[in-house]
Amino acid sequence: MPARPGSPAPAAFLRLSFCALVSLVLAASRAGASAAPTTPTFELAWGSSGSAPTQFSLPFGVATDALGNVYVLERGGGRIQKFDALGNFITQWGSPGSAAGQFNAPSFIAVDASGNVYVTDSGNNRVQKFTSSGGFVMQWGSLGSAAGQFNNPYGIAVDASGNVYVTEWNGNRVQVFTSAGVYETGWGSAGSGPGQFSNPAGITVDPKGNVLVVDESPRVQKFTSTGTYVSQWGSAGSGNGQFAAPNGMATDAVGNVYVAEYLNNRVQKFANDGTYLTQWGTAGTGDGQFTNPVGLAVDPAGDVLVTDFNGNRVERFSGAGVVAAQGPGVYVLQWGSLGGGNGQFSYPYGVASDAAGNLYVVDQNNNRIQKFTSGGTYLAQWGSYGSGSGQFQYPSGVATDVAGNVYVADSNNKRIQKFTSAGAYITQWGATGSGSGQFSGPLGVATDAAGNVYVADTYNSRIQKFTSSGTYLAQWGSTGSGSGQFSHPFGVATDAAGNVYVADYYNDRIQKFTSSGTYLAQWGSHGSGSGQFYYPAGVATDAVGNVYVCDETNNRIQKFTSSGTYLAQWGSYGSGNGQFYYAYGVATDAAGNVYVAESGNSRVQKFASPATVALVSDVGHDQGGQVRLRVLRSSADDPGSSAPVLRYDVYRRIDPLASEAAVRHVAGTFARSVAPNAVQLAGWDAVGSFDARGDAEYNVVVPTLENATASSLYYSAFMVSAVTASPYVYFDSAPGNGYSVDNLSPPAPTSFLAAYQASATHLHWDVSTAGDFATFKLYRGASSTFTPGAGNLVTATTDTGYVDVGPAGSYYKLSAVDLNGNESPYAALGPAQTSGVGPGAPLAFALEDVSPNPAVGTSLAVRFTLPAASRATLELIDLAGRSVARREVGGLGAGAHTLDLAQGMRIRPGLYFVRLAQGASTRTERVTVLE
Repeated sequence: MPARPGSPAPAAFLRLSFCALVSLVLAASRAGASAAPTTPTFELAWGSSGSAPTQFSLPFGVATDALGNVYVLERGGGRIQKFDALGNFITQWGSPGSAAGQFNAPSFIAVDASGNVYVTDSGNNRVQKFTSSGGFVMQWGSLGSAAGQFNNPYGIAVDASGNVYVTEWNGNRVQVFTSAGVYETGWGSAGSGPGQFSNPAGITVDPKGNVLVVDESPRVQKFTSTGTYVSQWGSAGSGNGQFAAPNGMATDAVGNVYVAEYLNNRVQKFANDGTYLTQWGTAGTGDGQFTNPVGLAVDPAGDVLVTDFNGNRVERFSGAGVVAAQGPGVYVLQWGSLGGGNGQFSYPYGVASDAAGNLYVVDQNNNRIQKFTSGGTYLAQWGSYGSGSGQFQYPSGVATDVAGNVYVADSNNKRIQKFTSAGAYITQWGATGSGSGQFSGPLGVATDAAGNVYVADTYNSRIQKFTSSGTYLAQWGSTGSGSGQFSHPFGVATDAAGNVYVADYYNDRIQKFTSSGTYLAQWGSHGSGSGQFYYPAGVATDAVGNVYVCDETNNRIQKFTSSGTYLAQWGSYGSGNGQFYYAYGVATDAAGNVYVAESGNSRVQKFASPATVALVSDVGHDQGGQVRLRVLRSSADDPGSSAPVLRYDVYRRIDPLASEAAVRHVAGTFARSVAPNAVQLAGWDAVGSFDARGDAEYNVVVPTLENATASSLYYSAFMVSAVTASPYVYFDSAPGNGYSVDNLSPPAPTSFLAAYQASATHLHWDVSTAGDFATFKLYRGASSTFTPGAGNLVTATTDTGYVDVGPAGSYYKLSAVDLNGNESPYAALGPAQTSGVGPGAPLAFALEDVSPNPAVGTSLAVRFTLPAASRATLELIDLAGRSVARREVGGLGAGAHTLDLAQGMRIRPGLYFVRLAQGASTRTERVTVLE
């Protein structure tokens, strides 16, 4: 019964603390911060049908680690592939089978805080555990229904303590294990009642440790970490909050819940209590569309990853609603001029880098190769016009291998020549023709990690593959515009995974193949827009798999992920720094610098890559207000750099109002001083800095503008500037977005007291000591085991007292809530702790849980309270609705009672319900009976 708003109360009950007053003011000032839920925006996708790296055969589960790396589990391929956040391939492991490290129809995947990887190997009825690089650690499980056995294990999740939760599709239950596979507990049975399941699928653990499970009922059920049922939502259909074959699910850092629907081809987002927030996706193969989505993960930055099962790809969506970007290359230096002297060029064409950072440039019209340091210092040269060994007739492409050998595409001599790094001739192969090992205008050449050599045989419209000594291995391609065909293949490059990229010059596209020539993907079309080409010529990859293309007639360099997602571009027509005139050759070095050979300007230009904000993630176990930036170094942060980085400065975007949750994204607004990619700093606050030391990556903690809450995912944007000794030379990153979360709940209220007088329960407690206190929440229930929720919330107040008018005998739970919505543990009291409850006081009808629960079959002690001495029944009911034991208890009279429902009977093991009924009042509690 609600309290009378004007009920008198002692002065002590009405105290309003200074902390509470401050909280009210702050809460009012932030009332406008809540905005409509942001719908995640399509950012990128990768994958196609196949068995090569970056291809998929029915991708199912997906997970991310603390660094933002992505793990994809393939049901058809029986393997796991690991990628960076941009979809660049890192490694893979697994194959079909039943041995350790093999899989049979695996389903879902999870990663713990230490980077260990857990997989439900459904067909083998086990869970397997691996290191983050794929090293087999252990396995547990076998076919069966006993604790620790499985009948089609399916969904899997790991909580903050490392406990592993597994759903069983056919077993209709959840089992919980330690990280070492030791069984801890379990719950569930077949059915549609609370706590029952019909083919449970995805499972996730929210930030508070609650467990959420989706099944084919269809619905989402929420439990405590020990399996106590809390709530549920969902029904069959395609409307908001309805489901059709829901499968994967995940939660974000503030507890929002995401569900992937296989048949509705969409993802729905809910608040933690099941309130519908938003959705995205339709049936199709376009960006942001799905062909049966299954797996779902949320990375530390709040971005959402979805496996498109029959689309054989992974799609990533920006949780901030803002597409990520990367900074373009930054001009560092140039060298060369028209002529035949050392360091001069006449139509420089191809360019390559070796492991030591030296540069080899094809000086085409001078018929020679010139060698330089990474800073442009001339080292050596070799070659002259002719057809003898070591001579050239208009060479085009150049490549190096891991041993430092140099391969040159000697175009008019229709051959490949191989040299030492000092220019000493080693061997050659090729002749005029279209047979295997023959050439017609070889322009591009590349090598892979195994030493194989790939040649763009331009006028034969094909790629040929050779050993490092020139033995013919394979070829692919023909004239045309279809997949795998070419019209003037020009540049060729390989990545660390062995994939081959070809610049298809007249088709204005890049094509990607396996090392054996199997077609994987393509991107590009004719034009000048981002991702379009006007005669792509040279192509190169960097150490992490990004692809750089000389867009010749557009006079620019374009940068892509290994799957073709556009990242950045730079350049325009001209002869100034960072401009191009017929840029044909492009190369990268181990540090990530980019070198471009320009025939029209007779020079080579060097560009440094700016730092990359790879991840913005919340700092755990704090009260928010700060995030951790994972920063990948600038290529100029290297011992051999000609413009060495001294430190990195971190800037945070100034958002005009906290109520404007949209991130102000500045990708593309580059215009600061002499650095052509720089960001204007008028809209940014300096929030930190750290020294450069040549490390591959750095981590730094910086403050945010506001914490994210369940009602508003407040993102902050950060930019990192790599600073050199010159105040006018710096390399600015593209922005990265992320949010901070208050992970700490306030302490539970203290001195929670109650007294019953004048037909009301007078409750009182102490002022909260939490600095970010917002309100108290008081709940009322009929037993000590009731679950607090919106349905039994009595009041939310900043006061330290409340008068609850009505009968005595109720149970109360009280919590403190902070400004970010974190709720404390509960202070609890019941009739036994309420003073003034005498024999004549009215009592509340109540049923407590069986204690202990689970119980043994010979003892079911039930505590209950009857407000009057009228007819009442206490009954034990099985899952089929049948009465197992029934007692008439009204004769016991008004008051609190304890009764053993078994009374000498032996109750069979299983899940039951205890129901107390008196007049129109009923109460039900669940009990599990063990052997």
